Amino acid sequence: DRETGLHYNLFRYYDPVMGRFTQPDPVGLVGGINQYAYVKNPLTWIDPLGLSGDPIGSENNPFGSSRAARRDGMRQAGIPTSQQPISQSKNSSGWEYRYEVLKPGGGTIPATVQQQTMDVSHPDQPHWEAGKVKVDPRTGETRMNDYGRPKIANPKGKAYNKKCGS
Repeated sequence: DRETGLHYNLFRYYDPVMGRFTQPDPVGLVGGINQYAYVKNPLTWIDPLGLSGDPIGSENNPFGSSRAARRDGMRQAGIPTSQQPISQSKNSSGWEYRYEVLKPGGGTIPATVQQQTMDVSHPDQPHWEAGKVKVDPRTGETRMNDYGRPKIANPKGKAYNKKCGS
């Protein structure tokens, strides 16, 4: 609206000067404690009707493709999506890609992006996990999990995707 300077978003007006909406969120507190705030991350909170309380890529609102989930997990973990992996492998749970990510001040940090299709803590919820590789502080060796993959240090990126064919 040129006269008011507000932007209409289907259910309420957004004031770009204030950086917030002028009416409360129609989903109430599901969208967060501040009902006038803009979404947490406009790149991952895609909700054209403004009715979903779950960000895209979460368990209840998975990405439509495995590729989209992998790329979002990489972004969450600070791994450039344009970077080429230094190695890749596949096991029964899916793909794993390893990276060397630049760290502030110089040098690199080992990172991994892992497809999880058989995670016992998330049955029937395929997802990708990404982050820095856990390293033993005494030996400098990469810590591995029971499936032969590097353990991922917290905080790590995690993004869910729909099962193939669903």
